[in-house]
Amino acid sequence: MVYGYIRARMGSDAEAEDIVAEAYLKAARAFDRFDPSRAQFVTWVTTIAKNCMASYYRKNRTTFDLDDVPESVVAIEGEQGNVDDALLVRQLLTCLDEEERELIALKYRDGLRNVDIAQELNMNASTVSTKLAHALTKMRTMLKKGA
Repeated sequence: MVYGYIRARMGSDAEAEDIVAEAYLKAARAFDRFDPSRAQFVTWVTTIAKNCMASYYRKNRTTFDLDDVPESVVAIEGEQGNVDDALLVRQLLTCLDEEERELIALKYRDGLRNVDIAQELNMNASTVSTKLAHALTKMRTMLKKGA
């Protein structure tokens, strides 16, 4: 379950495996601090894994120049660009923080409604909507800079 959660948010199996392994090592070292009255074990380990993933993104944040992306990757219709390549989407996602990437994944990959996302993340639905709008604006801005 933890691996599936992390793999869905990472770029490769190897990265996901590394993060899950690190999370389980940290969990094993901190097991004496696990409190079953506060959370289920899988929730606790998943939280550790999310923190490991956030650290991974901070350490391995890469920058790129959208001018290097071939024009054939982006098809422009009017003012709106349609992204045809998963690589470009991944690159655009690098401009987002971990929370924004998670919201985008839950909304567009998992197909959840804002209300469902809010419930899963213990947020208000309007907060989810606002944060999604900001994340999409960041991605559009980055795409336009490369156009």
